[in-house]
Amino acid sequence: MVLWVNLYRTAYNMGTQINTRVHELIQEAIQHEATNHPYLLDLQNGNFPSPLEAIKDFAIQYEGYTAWFPKYLTTAMSKLDKHEHRMHFIENLSEEGGRLDYDEINLLKTIGIEEEWVQGIPHPRLFEQFQEALGVDAKQPLSDGVIIWREMFSSVISNASAAEAIGAVGIGTEAIVKYVYKYISKAIQDHTPLKKKDYVFFELHSEIDDEHGKIMMQIAEELIDETPNSYNELRKGMLKALNLRAMFWNNMYKRAQTL
Repeated sequence: MVLWVNLYRTAYNMGTQINTRVHELIQEAIQHEATNHPYLLDLQNGNFPSPLEAIKDFAIQYEGYTAWFPKYLTTAMSKLDKHEHRMHFIENLSEEGGRLDYDEINLLKTIGIEEEWVQGIPHPRLFEQFQEALGVDAKQPLSDGVIIWREMFSSVISNASAAEAIGAVGIGTEAIVKYVYKYISKAIQDHTPLKKKDYVFFELHSEIDDEHGKIMMQIAEELIDETPNSYNELRKGMLKALNLRAMFWNNMYKRAQTL
């Protein structure tokens, strides 16, 4: 299985240049409010009444979304007809379980992430370690904002076409992770005493999810080549994902201003 997945990834990395229309969608996603929300900027810059408490609140609430991510992947995978497309999601789910291959480990080492920090550790556990390092009570109730976000996002994928699902999970989510998490990582670095190992969840996903995003762009390109209307479906799924994330950031912004 590992050999097949690596061959699959290599084939996509050697593929043709990303379709111009897919590239346009990526640029639209990068410029969307969900990717550069005032909440993220103020969290990074410490502009809330209590920067540390705002980060702790984020650590509690965001877990409500990340815990459901494998569910989103599984649902999106079920929409795809091609075996080679589904293989990407199988790889992604394997990584969510903490299984990283040689190339990924070497990539992470270049940014100061040690193999023992991440290998064999499920990603939900990495997030729990982040919470524990902050000293937050993970059993605190989730806000309506995150509950609504994760349920609506799950519904979007469940009712989506293949192209809409790729737009939501790929272009509207994985392709923007590194841009979103750069704000989170900087906030943690500047406003908490945590060490890199403590918040490795974000550093890990910034690198690995960026690779996933590139592969999903290739899948999106194939879908457009097969059915031109897939472009509209991709964009619809992307915008649904981004708008729901922006709604969550709006909720978090209001919360952070009162902590």
